[in-house]
Amino acid sequence: MPAGRVLTSTLKCLALLEVVAESPGPIGVSELARMTNAGRGTVHQQLSTLVEAGWVERIEGGSYRLTLRATRIGHHALEQANLGERIRPGLEALAESTGEAVSVAVLDGTEALIVQRVESGKVLRAGLGVGTHMPLATSATGRVLVAFSSPGSIEVLRRQGANLPAEDVLAKVREDGFAIAVDEYMEEISAVSAPLFDQSGSIVAALSLASPTTRFARDTSLAAVLAAAADVNAVLRGDARRSVPRTEGRRIPTIKHPLST
Repeated sequence: MPAGRVLTSTLKCLALLEVVAESPGPIGVSELARMTNAGRGTVHQQLSTLVEAGWVERIEGGSYRLTLRATRIGHHALEQANLGERIRPGLEALAESTGEAVSVAVLDGTEALIVQRVESGKVLRAGLGVGTHMPLATSATGRVLVAFSSPGSIEVLRRQGANLPAEDVLAKVREDGFAIAVDEYMEEISAVSAPLFDQSGSIVAALSLASPTTRFARDTSLAAVLAAAADVNAVLRGDARRSVPRTEGRRIPTIKHPLST
């Protein structure tokens, strides 16, 4: 079948969207025109189109930034890329080795959304199934998703009125490479979470283990989650040597941002 005619105007509009997305914060028309080597009038027209489509919004002062529509589309892109099937062996190994429920969550608007879950043989006593939304400030998952997001993404969340973790909390999560929440998001439930990154080093999801606080073994759970996250991140990088997850008998690896020095 012959290829259809390519709409150059659409390609240029999408290219502009990528520039806005890669900006660390809101960006103005003049700077966008300079970065794309286009006229201000053309850039303004493209921005108006993106605003109308719901991808970009104009803020006070005349700058532009992404809306959170990109987050929702990104979530569906993960599903269509069969990310769940690629990382499921790691989740199952983690659930089996710990006997606790394991989940993967992504940012969805101003909350964390569980998109994949593997149950264990034990009862969690909490309704944390696929489709559950969790707060960013008090859940281990939410803290990881925010801590490893770009400054621009965090600023968007802040302007959207999201209840975010305190700056010192985020700094500690970044330094440690994980987050732990004990009886915070839900009473009598504890969780440990670590980030999952794509090949460019951007966070795409958070891997978490949750259990009743009465049987929460902090060090054991942390070691298992970090080991599993290392395996999953290797899969996401395309490293076949780490595609078979093994979470028992490991030292605790440090899962920090892959692009950090």
